[in-house]
Amino acid sequence: MTRFRLPLVVQFLVFLIPVNIYVIGDWLGAGLQWILVRYQQSYLGTSIIPVTKDISYILNGTISGRTAISFFAGDIGTLLLITATILVILAYIRKDSSLIKKSSVITIAGGMMFVISDIVQYGIWFKSTAGFVIPLGIPIILIIGWWMYQYDLQPDGERDDPGEENTPETG
Repeated sequence: MTRFRLPLVVQFLVFLIPVNIYVIGDWLGAGLQWILVRYQQSYLGTSIIPVTKDISYILNGTISGRTAISFFAGDIGTLLLITATILVILAYIRKDSSLIKKSSVITIAGGMMFVISDIVQYGIWFKSTAGFVIPLGIPIILIIGWWMYQYDLQPDGERDDPGEENTPETG
């Protein structure tokens, strides 16, 4: 069971690292974005904005256009990362390595949705009249997904040991 613990811990890290550092317009505001929440300081004051608030801003029309599309892409990224985390938890409980592989692909897809969100809002160079963004945590999310995909979940007894001879007892 301990071989599934490391992917579980690593998957939870995606929720702790800041995904983006961003500046709104010509320094009208700035903030840090995590997967589930944003911390923002602007001329309107300091705000802590959960992802659920982003969704309500889109649905009630407070946010529209390019920003709404950007928020929507980020929200899909959030849903994908939550789904990937649930799969890692299930893999840990069931000891099912195939779920780790699926989770890793979904983690990479979630990271890519955050890249798409940033490009929609700020452009391919992450800078526009809307401001700029530093996608600090996105490369880390992608690396976590890739690492989990590559992670060897075979128990020690099932790995081929190059120094071990094949005998009738060991196969």
